Amino acid sequence: MILKYSLLKFLKTGAVPLLLTTVALRQIILVHTAGLSPWHGGGFGMFASIDRDERRVVTTQLIDCSQTSSFLLTKVMADYPGLLSQDTYTHISTFPTEAGLHRMGKKLLSLESQSLIAELYATNREKGCDSKLKLQPWRLVYDGESIAYKPITAPVEVQP
Repeated sequence: MILKYSLLKFLKTGAVPLLLTTVALRQIILVHTAGLSPWHGGGFGMFASIDRDERRVVTTQLIDCSQTSSFLLTKVMADYPGLLSQDTYTHISTFPTEAGLHRMGKKLLSLESQSLIAELYATNREKGCDSKLKLQPWRLVYDGESIAYKPITAPVEVQP
């Protein structure tokens, strides 16, 4: 009976603060270790951060034998509207993972995408040059003196 009363008292007074503290700590850890945007994940970092979804970018570079072609993924999405959904882009930019960047790179290089990247890749293959696509997510950072874009993760190289 005493155990039941103690458990009930804990649930009434301690469970909610413990749950909120756990959610906030999880979000802080993911922001600093996995590149999660402070505006996501149930945390409170959004009130003190300039790192928002619309300020994040994913750069793509098609590297071949003779040159490097660079693209902003948002520009590719605007030029080829059916290529990637805005939700997919937001997800990969706010919580970038190596697996997610690989999937996105393979989609960009697939011939079904009919994007400029896929066309350049196919042209390079015809010339006998093996190309690779590098994707890298960036975030806006304020360091007390200046505002600049800094990479969230190392570049991910993709080959079909």
